[in-house]
Amino acid sequence: MPIKPTSFIENSGQTVQNSSFDKDYGVNTVESLGHDGVNLQRLNADALALKVTVSGSITYVGIAAPGTAQATAKWQCKKIDETTGTVVTWADGDADFNNVATDLTSLTYS
Repeated sequence: MPIKPTSFIENSGQTVQNSSFDKDYGVNTVESLGHDGVNLQRLNADALALKVTVSGSITYVGIAAPGTAQATAKWQCKKIDETTGTVVTWADGDADFNNVATDLTSLTYS
């Protein structure tokens, strides 16, 4: 295993800043961020509203920004089917926050 001299710096401060710049949102980020359909949010389970519906071997999961009404089309919804293995599909075929969560089982998943 090579030994680096103690004075060796692999990346300059500017390189680190440049690599943490999110071009889509025009911000520097040093933690995981996600877009909830409205705002950038820290990606941690405590910062999201969660709705889970279980029907046999199928679990439906909806997540959204805290305080989002279930009838508002700002939920990310997925279906986890464990009938034959584990298959995950998304409402409307994408992981966008553009679904309602009043009845997760009635959405179209692909």
